Amino acid sequence: MQYFLKRIAKQLYEEYGENLHRHCLVFPGRRAGLFFLKYLSGYIAKPLWTPSVVTINELFRSLSELLPAESEILLFELYKSYRQIKGTTESFDEFYFWADMLLNDFDEVDKYMVDSDRLFQNVRDLKMIDQQFGGLTDEQVLIVKRFWTNFDPQRLTGEKQKFIGIWSILADLYNLFGRNLREKNIAYEGMIFRNVAEEPDFASLRALKHDMLHFIGFNALNECEKTVMKFLKESGKAKFYWDYDKSYTYREKFNSAGFFLRENLKILGNDMPGDWNYATNISDKSQPAKYRIIDTSSDVAQVKLLPSLIEEISGLVAGNAHETAVILADENLLIPLLTSLPENPGDINITMGYPVRQTPVYLLVKNLLALQGNCRTNDGIVLFNHEDVVRILKNPLISDLITESEINVIRDVVSASLTWIPSERFSGLETLEIIFKKIESPGKISDYLRTILYIVNIQHVDSTDKDKAAQNIRNEFIYRVMLAVNRIGFIAGTNYINMSLDTWSRLFDKIIRMQSVPFSGEPLSGIQIMGILETRALDFRNMIILSVNEGILPAGISSSFIPFSLREAFGLPSINHRESVYAYHFFRLLHRAEDVTFVYNSNSEGLRGGEMSRFLLQMIYDPSVEIDIRNLSFEIKSPVAVKEEIERTDEASQRLYSTFLSGDHKKILSPSAINTWLNCRMKFYYRYVNDLKESERIVSEIDPAMLGTLLHSAMKELYSGLVGKVADSDTISSLINNRHLVEDLISKTIVNIFGKGNDSFVAINEMMARQVLMDYIYRILEDDRSATPFKILLVEEYIDFPVELKSDAGELLIRAGGIIDRVDLKDGVTRIVDYKTGKIADTVGSLNLLFEDDRVKDLDGWLQTLLYCEGYLYSNPGKIVRPSVYKLRKYTRESGSDKLRIKNAKASGIVLEDYTHVRQEFMELLKITLMKMFSIGEPFRMTRDIRGKCAYCPYRILCMR
Repeated sequence: MQYFLKRIAKQLYEEYGENLHRHCLVFPGRRAGLFFLKYLSGYIAKPLWTPSVVTINELFRSLSELLPAESEILLFELYKSYRQIKGTTESFDEFYFWADMLLNDFDEVDKYMVDSDRLFQNVRDLKMIDQQFGGLTDEQVLIVKRFWTNFDPQRLTGEKQKFIGIWSILADLYNLFGRNLREKNIAYEGMIFRNVAEEPDFASLRALKHDMLHFIGFNALNECEKTVMKFLKESGKAKFYWDYDKSYTYREKFNSAGFFLRENLKILGNDMPGDWNYATNISDKSQPAKYRIIDTSSDVAQVKLLPSLIEEISGLVAGNAHETAVILADENLLIPLLTSLPENPGDINITMGYPVRQTPVYLLVKNLLALQGNCRTNDGIVLFNHEDVVRILKNPLISDLITESEINVIRDVVSASLTWIPSERFSGLETLEIIFKKIESPGKISDYLRTILYIVNIQHVDSTDKDKAAQNIRNEFIYRVMLAVNRIGFIAGTNYINMSLDTWSRLFDKIIRMQSVPFSGEPLSGIQIMGILETRALDFRNMIILSVNEGILPAGISSSFIPFSLREAFGLPSINHRESVYAYHFFRLLHRAEDVTFVYNSNSEGLRGGEMSRFLLQMIYDPSVEIDIRNLSFEIKSPVAVKEEIERTDEASQRLYSTFLSGDHKKILSPSAINTWLNCRMKFYYRYVNDLKESERIVSEIDPAMLGTLLHSAMKELYSGLVGKVADSDTISSLINNRHLVEDLISKTIVNIFGKGNDSFVAINEMMARQVLMDYIYRILEDDRSATPFKILLVEEYIDFPVELKSDAGELLIRAGGIIDRVDLKDGVTRIVDYKTGKIADTVGSLNLLFEDDRVKDLDGWLQTLLYCEGYLYSNPGKIVRPSVYKLRKYTRESGSDKLRIKNAKASGIVLEDYTHVRQEFMELLKITLMKMFSIGEPFRMTRDIRGKCAYCPYRILCMR
């Protein structure tokens, strides 16, 4: 089947021959012009001057005396016009929220040649009616008030006033904005189009230099384009070539795809060759095309399918590779696609270019902007957020420049738990000192960024040819980003604009979003990788179309000040208009395609529904279309998934023995390790057998684990001066009454353990943590006052004891122990006190339950305290020792609430007053547990309590839970 552009190339050459250079060929996009010239060269037997090839936008720009302005210049001029009309001092930051929407509306008003005064008058009237009457009945207002307590349809809020304020001046703003731009001889695109369309005589003079203008492959036309085209048509200066299927005009099938073409054919005619066949593969089933729909589970899964999909294309060789296209409906897939191409793909032509927003240079600038936006000043000291600092130091453009001593800054930050880092830490470090300094105003941001990018550029000097190529690419990225920085710097440096750093960053994103670095190579050879809009007027034999999802094909609509009803009434594009445009783009691709694979992501995440495009559904339910539907959705899991039970290997046993049983530096078996074994053997396997520790991190807020650490440290500081002394009621009361002392102690503890020198800005939830700590400390003090007098023997003291075992590995000697929170003496009984901020069981059914496999975590505290009792009694034989747990979360002033209650046949149970009463039973159960722990035959298995234990386990990802 002959391609659309190829047939037109043949027709024009046959008709005009050597005089074709006197003609102008107009295409929807540049890519179509390149392919046309390729096809034309195939018919030319001798050298000829090529015709003028332009896009429709380039044609209108050449016909207008106005020059297109950059987007930030337009925003600046629109803001000036707005302030002229409003006469207010509203900041640019407040205005920027509406600016893009206003520019888009003004652009469409001009392109569709709408009577702006009438339109904006209707907008104002409609909004005033809606504001006054609200469109709500009394009953509806009452219903809304039930859920929205401050709802009042008659009260004008600040937001309502701003909306109404803009709607009421739209007409004046549009007119003044246009006049201001004309005075500077600049314009936005719609303004240029209208300027040409409303001066047809001027346009014809400019167009007279060409014998004929040929408009090729168009579909939806705005009113300006129609006006100019009709004028040129009537003047005998234009011909039109449309690519459509006969079903678009003669049948209801695929009706939306032909919505615009039916009118275009009526008013502009058709100059396609008489032998051109309008029965494409859509309607002609004599040679049916092969269609495939593949359902995948993620965006990445789509691009990972590419190698196999390309291999399945029959007859694909280097000579015809340009007839195969990979089309990205979602252009964000370009970067993962580049890493998913086959190993030896041959020539690849990427028409979109490499997006600058995906480069390390862009990421560095965004990190620098975040650094400046989040930094704070306290008592003249500039403090930077630790996350911003680490991101910048880990950026490859910076990490390659700094020395080992400078890299140690990261380690120091982590080890010191600094959440806010003073700028003085970077003094004397040449590069870092330039980066980590506070910029006083957004107007100076451009100079700051330029300096850093210049340093990055000059210090990355490579020598080898391979490195030179990488350096050239990096320099190109830096150049593109630098242009964007300079453009915003020009605006931010004016006296009229006073923007915030946040607006500066949003403007930067707006400019960079449209920037890309073109790939070098032969643009017309190899597999073509392009976006959906670049396919206009092009034909491919084989196609793989990715992200054929609803919401992408067709794309969603943008926000507007002009309501849908008025858009319809004044002929402005609406959601129906956009749907028809994308329908044509989609189905036109199928006109001459022989092998098409559609891939979509069926996974619903956030606002994404995971639905296939409506165009695919239309094809599926067409009885004349045969489609192979494949479902490749799958759950992505680790290739080596961990079983719920792992047999113990000799290697695992040796690791455990070497950790706890051998060497001069063997570890003490802590209560935490024993509790971990009893709670979940698999967690024990990760932590103690494989030594998989959680990576060091800086905690930005005080979490429950940190709260417990802070409490223990505070109590140690509070009672350290009383060690060896008797604490009576007056002593404890003086601490309770000295609230200032306790508050200072809490502050000091937070700074020492959590803040590490950051006296301010310690944590977002610091006030709440302070109050909780205060409550916990006072609960301990109140309980202690009721227990006075007692003598404090030890505070935060380390203790351990030996355990001899006979296992299948022989006789083993283990030392178990840990740090006791407090040891005190009252009435001849030594209390082993442990403070617990977590959940602790009030009673224990029996000692056996403490050592039950996969038991509840509520018993951890009692097992730990009994272990400490054994350790203390081992070092101090003959003493009466009692376990005591202060359950701070479930606080009660009931006497003896800190004691261990062991249930028996009696309802009240047994209160343990002396550890020696259960010592023998406890140690026997402990030895049985430890023998299992070190036994060769005992497996490692996951807990059955997934909901209770796995939710916050750091190893849950490894277990796939």
